[in-house]
Amino acid sequence: MSVYPQCISCVSRAEADKWLKECRLYRKSRENGTGLNILGYVLFSFLLVAISASGLRFIETTLATPAESRSLLIGTAMAAEPIDRAELSAQSNTAVYLKPNAADTFTLQFKNIGTSIWNPKNIYLKPLSTALTLRHASWVNDYIVAQLQEKSVLPGETGTLKFGLQAPKNIGHYSGDFSLVNSNVMIDGGEIAIKVTVVENPENYSTVKPETSSGTKPKLNICSLKLNIAAVEDSLDNTTCANQLSLPPDGPNIRVGILNTKQAITIANSQPWEVYDQNNALLATVPADLEMRFFYHETKNQYIFDFINQTIRTNLSFKLKNSQNGIFTITSYKDIPTWNKSINYNQFVGDLEIARYEKSGNLWLIENLALEKYLKGMKETSDEDPLEYQRAMTVAARTYALYHVNKFKTQESFFDVYSDEKDQVYKGHQAELVMPKQAQAVEETRGVIATYADQVIIAYYSARSGGQTIAYKNLPYLQSVQTPYTKALGKWGHAIGIDAIDARKRAEKDGWTYDQIIKYYYTNVALEKIY
Repeated sequence: MSVYPQCISCVSRAEADKWLKECRLYRKSRENGTGLNILGYVLFSFLLVAISASGLRFIETTLATPAESRSLLIGTAMAAEPIDRAELSAQSNTAVYLKPNAADTFTLQFKNIGTSIWNPKNIYLKPLSTALTLRHASWVNDYIVAQLQEKSVLPGETGTLKFGLQAPKNIGHYSGDFSLVNSNVMIDGGEIAIKVTVVENPENYSTVKPETSSGTKPKLNICSLKLNIAAVEDSLDNTTCANQLSLPPDGPNIRVGILNTKQAITIANSQPWEVYDQNNALLATVPADLEMRFFYHETKNQYIFDFINQTIRTNLSFKLKNSQNGIFTITSYKDIPTWNKSINYNQFVGDLEIARYEKSGNLWLIENLALEKYLKGMKETSDEDPLEYQRAMTVAARTYALYHVNKFKTQESFFDVYSDEKDQVYKGHQAELVMPKQAQAVEETRGVIATYADQVIIAYYSARSGGQTIAYKNLPYLQSVQTPYTKALGKWGHAIGIDAIDARKRAEKDGWTYDQIIKYYYTNVALEKIY
């Protein structure tokens, strides 16, 4: 039998005590000069190893299962990397009124809700391009507005930044976008837009201070957008424009003038649908795929259609309800592009209206559908265009459409927008099928519009401006800007707002993002997500 155990990890606590006792006897005999062979030294060293192994085995079997032990070791070896996240906890005011060229001091406080430790060397406030109009001499440079004031900010603590704002020389509304960054990497939750209004006499205006009473969060980012279409709520804390305006997720409905004619209009639907009169009285429930013919009798001043074995007549216009979410096909209408004869842009997914316009005597077909669905049927871009350009054009189209929806909420109009170049080119359901990138751009910018001074802007755009856009009606956001990519091409269109070819080239060749494109052609606008 060997003197040494075959497995040192199998030594029991009693065995270890026994080996330790013998070791002490060897050491004592050496001290008394009785002699000790080399085996004693080996035994002593072995016992120390055995006792350590026994202790480790005890910890393993007592404190954790084998699986738990492995996870504990892995967790210790692979510590999580620090995460940067911030939450705006206070700001000196939410609205600033200044004289031309006057300056003011602004204070921001951000709470560190990540896992990293902030320090002044790496944490600073960065101005985005829109903020440079508010540049103050106290800024470090064009890329750093202010650095963290505290020496360090641990997770859960709050950091402070103080900086100056310089008013532009011209009276008007300005909005600058800023972002808290760590070594030039934007920190999640560290974005803020600061609005400055330049006026002749700031004393006539009251600078808005956020609430700072104990236990009450300051009012931040309160939506002040003025919309006739929205049921605006008051006194909402830390809310977005989307929450405050209470708009549906697909936006408000828009009424689009599809076609006008003096002839009959024939329509079918892939699903059952209903015909109502203008006062919402049900006139017919129509089965799927049944073609219906609608027309207006000039002499009798009547709207008429035949249904099964009867003729329906009324002095009121028609409403065609797409109650089963089918696809309306206007069988009497042809809109076939020259590049693909197999396509006919005559399908629509919203509700329809048939009404006579008194001034011309023509019968109009009008589609009533959600704004986001309308945008997916737009045909102002090509599916091969850069996605950032398509996003920019989608935001412009949404803003333009919403401006008219909002305008005609309080003004009389036969419909909100035409389906052609008089407003924006809209082709309905077929366009959505042949342009999947357009639908993607709509989804990725859902609810985003351009605003100026709490109003929806008139987001004009045209094909090309020939080197420079045209300022329009002294509107501060429709100023003239350079368009070098179309300088040699000449002007095509009104040349107001976005130059489509120039914008496409900026996305394609210069890597511009959709927000850069929007904020270049529309001066000093803000982007707001309203639903």
